Amino acid sequence: MKFSAALFAATLLSNSALALTPTERFDQASKQAQALFDARDYARAAAALKTIADDPTFAAQQDYPDRFYALARASAALGKGDEAIAALTKAVDLGATPTSEEVTNEKEFASLKDDARFKQQVARIVKAEALWKDDPALATPYKPVLSEAEKVAGLSKLWAEARFDFAFFGRIPEVDWDATYMAYLPQVIAAKTTEDYYRVLMRFMATLKDGHTRVLAPPELQDRFNGVTKVTTRLIEGKVLVTGVSDRALEVQGVKTGAEIVQIDGRPALEYAKAEVEPYVFGFTPQDRNVWTYDYALLRGPVDQPVRLTLREAGGKTVTATVPRQHNNGPFGILPEIDLAPHFRMLPGNIAYLQVNVFVDDNGAKAMRENFAAISRADGLIIDVRENSGGNDDNAHLILQMLADKPYMGNNWRTRDYRAAFRSWSRPIGWMRRAGGEHQPDPKYHFGGPVIVLTSARTFSAAEDFTSGFDAMKRGRIVGETTGGSTGNPYLFALPGGGRAFVCTKDDTYWSGQVFEGVGIKPDVAVSPTIADIRAGRDRVLEKAVNLLRTGH
Repeated sequence: MKFSAALFAATLLSNSALALTPTERFDQASKQAQALFDARDYARAAAALKTIADDPTFAAQQDYPDRFYALARASAALGKGDEAIAALTKAVDLGATPTSEEVTNEKEFASLKDDARFKQQVARIVKAEALWKDDPALATPYKPVLSEAEKVAGLSKLWAEARFDFAFFGRIPEVDWDATYMAYLPQVIAAKTTEDYYRVLMRFMATLKDGHTRVLAPPELQDRFNGVTKVTTRLIEGKVLVTGVSDRALEVQGVKTGAEIVQIDGRPALEYAKAEVEPYVFGFTPQDRNVWTYDYALLRGPVDQPVRLTLREAGGKTVTATVPRQHNNGPFGILPEIDLAPHFRMLPGNIAYLQVNVFVDDNGAKAMRENFAAISRADGLIIDVRENSGGNDDNAHLILQMLADKPYMGNNWRTRDYRAAFRSWSRPIGWMRRAGGEHQPDPKYHFGGPVIVLTSARTFSAAEDFTSGFDAMKRGRIVGETTGGSTGNPYLFALPGGGRAFVCTKDDTYWSGQVFEGVGIKPDVAVSPTIADIRAGRDRVLEKAVNLLRTGH
């Protein structure tokens, strides 16, 4: 008996396929089916997907339910409504991952939109999603006094979300989360007003000590919690210093840049900060906690209650001033109001300077491109992110890509990988880990000269992604102070009474594994402002960077 060439080739292919593992065969078959689907060859795609669906050796594959969903789309595109509904029902039964919005908007399902069976499957997906989304039953509107049920539900929501999502229990081993919950239950029940209640919730979440894990008061209470003054402050050399005043009337009263705040509402400034501000501070690192305690939140309070300050001028004279508070227009009503515009200028010595205070948009990268002619002729570039509280790291990488001369890696990350069955088997809940993605140099813009990045403890979130990327690229030096130590990716959810909360879900490291979450990124050249600098209006950090670039050291 002789084999034909075609039969012989088919036999070899079959034997080769049998040598693959089920996972390898599943992946191979899925890619082939997807290629047919993308080419809109729906008939052959449906046949390939049907073969996958009918193979019992594939039933344990992670993405097996999604192949039924793809089969439903292909069948619907072919006008085979009954087969499409059957495949969609199976996909939902098995827990396929598309959202209800995606299912509703798939163009292949257009002919099924009015089919009661299709609507039933969409409703099942909506129901499943509701378990992990905000529900109106918990997201009740604001009212001055909440019911006991609402108050307990809000605390329980915080406890549960942190239990499942929080990325940093490992660095606070002293915190027993269940015991903390039990300790706060009587406190929330005893809270007489919604304002009192939210103060308790804030202290509860502050026990987790994370800059991206916090409670936000309802908008109706923002002016009770976050009224701000026209005075900026900072802890410098162990003293609370006025670092800026944007109200001439206050200057007349003696509230001037460089003055030391010795008392706040009749209490020593440091004592007041420890008692009235620190319990509501959410940061972990000492530098981040100091920023919130002494920079951002020290003088905050109700807008209808001015704060009384006792100040000591540089010459020793003591003055007292009454400082009014006003509505805070900063992000989320908690951060200071931010100068969103980037600032570029040329410094003496042919040094280019770009200040980027936020990465919520790509304006920093745009400013660099718009001024690239000047930057390209500069003998050095300073990028100042000392006041950058973050945003989207994609916008940060747009700048880094203009500095890169070769591909570079972004941060690695991990997040909780919760598997319910593991708990029943007394196995620990582990982590899902992902390597940092590779970023390519900008194909059009490239600055190859010396670069220095300026940082401070207010360099936070996506600005730390920027700083860690710059550090890993080894394109220059970091000058200033250690960054805040919290990159973020929080989950935002609603609470009873109109408030909201964040829980940080992701732990980042350098691509090499170097830790900076909960530590901060240390500068190559450490420089901090002094009391004398503030009083003289001197920017010691910028001066150091300029000197380093001029001397080539």
